[in-house]
Amino acid sequence: MAKSEGVTIQSVVKAANILDFFIKKSEMGISEIAQQAGMSKSTAYGIVNTLTETGFLEQDSESKKYRLGLKLFELGSVVQSRMDLRAEARPFCQALSEKYGQTVHLATHSEGEVVYIDKFDVPDFLIVYSQVGRRAPMSLTGVGKAMLAYLGDEYAEKYVINNLSKKTEKSLDTKEKLFKNLDEIRQKGYAMDDEEIQPGLRCIASPVFAKGGRVAAAVSLSGVTAFMTDDKIEDIAKDVKECALNISRRLGYSEGIF
Repeated sequence: MAKSEGVTIQSVVKAANILDFFIKKSEMGISEIAQQAGMSKSTAYGIVNTLTETGFLEQDSESKKYRLGLKLFELGSVVQSRMDLRAEARPFCQALSEKYGQTVHLATHSEGEVVYIDKFDVPDFLIVYSQVGRRAPMSLTGVGKAMLAYLGDEYAEKYVINNLSKKTEKSLDTKEKLFKNLDEIRQKGYAMDDEEIQPGLRCIASPVFAKGGRVAAAVSLSGVTAFMTDDKIEDIAKDVKECALNISRRLGYSEGIF
């Protein structure tokens, strides 16, 4: 197991170590698990039973041995899909960044937050607030609002509305402001962060869809207001939407929405 700094909960470490055993052997009985883990059978059983109840392990009804459960398959599928998304998006995002000499973001979402999964900077222009792996409120970012517009009002009500925050004077800090903006995004096919998370920065974003119309991610171009002037918005938005559509098609999306 890789180590990282911070608080370590030993019971969780023990559970993770037990899961690691199944990398080399597909099925194991409780005695073998306890022996490999260096713990009593009762302690091992408690951890294994918890992992089974939560779907991370499952028990064969005949042999009574344990194997990895479907929950791990589901989680692995999510990780794999994000890796595939990055690979499919990279050439289009790179080209967009190089065309304008600005930063391009690729992001997905998790319970009302943006999660940045890739970023394309040019050497002389770096945006520091959006590192890969970092999170941000969906209501304050172009990528967040681009996804939110197509995730439905129920999603917004559940995860976003009660957590609206104000970073700048232009932040959308009320339900009425946000929902009005989401309506505009659906009409135009792109979202805009107009200095809403950081003064002096603008962002134009468009949603990325997977097969079946599911919102998979969003892509954006971000730059300083001196570059992202009003007369350039429509041209930039056209290219951002094209970038997002190209990625969507690579993910199996075939419906027309823009």
